[in-house]
Amino acid sequence: MVVNGPRQSGKTALLRMLQAGRGGEYVSLDSSSALAAARADPTGFVTGFGEPLLIDEVQRGGDPLVTAVKLAVDGSQRRGQFVLAGSTRFLTEPRLSESLVGRARIVDLWPLSQGEIDSTPDGFVDLAFRSPETIAESVHPVPGRHEIMERVCRGGFPEAVRNPSARDRRGFLIDYARAIAQRDVRELADLEHAVQVRGLLRLLAARTAQEVHLADLARDLAIPAPTLRRYLPLFETLYVHHLIPAWSVSAAARTIRRPKLHVVDSGLAAALLGLDADALARPTTTIAGQLLESFVAGELARQLTWSDTDAALHHWRDRDGNEVDLVVESADGRVVAIEVKAAVDVHDRDFSGIRALQRRIGDRLILGVLLHCGERPRSFGPSLVAAPVSALWLAG
Repeated sequence: MVVNGPRQSGKTALLRMLQAGRGGEYVSLDSSSALAAARADPTGFVTGFGEPLLIDEVQRGGDPLVTAVKLAVDGSQRRGQFVLAGSTRFLTEPRLSESLVGRARIVDLWPLSQGEIDSTPDGFVDLAFRSPETIAESVHPVPGRHEIMERVCRGGFPEAVRNPSARDRRGFLIDYARAIAQRDVRELADLEHAVQVRGLLRLLAARTAQEVHLADLARDLAIPAPTLRRYLPLFETLYVHHLIPAWSVSAAARTIRRPKLHVVDSGLAAALLGLDADALARPTTTIAGQLLESFVAGELARQLTWSDTDAALHHWRDRDGNEVDLVVESADGRVVAIEVKAAVDVHDRDFSGIRALQRRIGDRLILGVLLHCGERPRSFGPSLVAAPVSALWLAG
């Protein structure tokens, strides 16, 4: 098994829990001696420990180590010999060409979801497809706008979640960003404009929940667009952001096909922008809507890793300007459309994008939901409902 996820998301804790329950040996390639041994004799390294062998930060060992794992798996019928964990996306890690296809299950370990933090159901995705009419039922207790923005600023990194001090949390997140800019990116590539890395992180935070326009980003950073085109995949590989692809009714649909960029952890985005819950709760803070949308996108992405519903996450916009923030499509073609508003009051016009999509796909749209910072759910017509953001982690 390969466990991917950003640094500080809990991979090491998970491997230690597996070791406690299943035995075997844990080795971290953050250790210079372990890394040297893995690079000097990769075959001896993977065969010289007890099973299962749990290797943390496996990407640092490079292709020779992963190839040795592949050969060990091919040479035995036993399952569960290895658990490989890394702070980069295994399939896009530039130092690795071996994918272990057919030999490993790849699991994304995101920062904690709200349900994991609060021990609540975290079942919005499954409930939306299994019983969409129940989303309209009242969910209690319902947090107010300020508490929601506190959750946005807290994010999901375990170290940030368990720290009661907002100032200390921001310090952790800024240090996290600094480590990415000064170490992690440089381990992946020899950058021509290394001084711009920190600026790019802040710019990605400011552009979260927006479509990717390389020319605009390059102009703002004063670097060539081809250079930026090499940078962005590195940040995705490091789990700084994830891209949500555009959804279309059919291959021939007149749809703008740019992906949307969302920072993986809303707390990191808020810290990079110097924003706290007080600032985001003010009605005049326009970026609050973007950060809340990325917060929701992250919660949905987390739920999709464990939900019984086989579904994928998209966004939708057509050439007429109709758009829906998030579109969840199940493998059988059913669709749940989600709009996100940082407002307390919602109106019929807020459903214009969802209704446009409904006209396009008809009964395939089983639910259109507007997630907002208010307290009460409200029906806006057949299959259309406004619900508190907290439905994401309280429904189930």
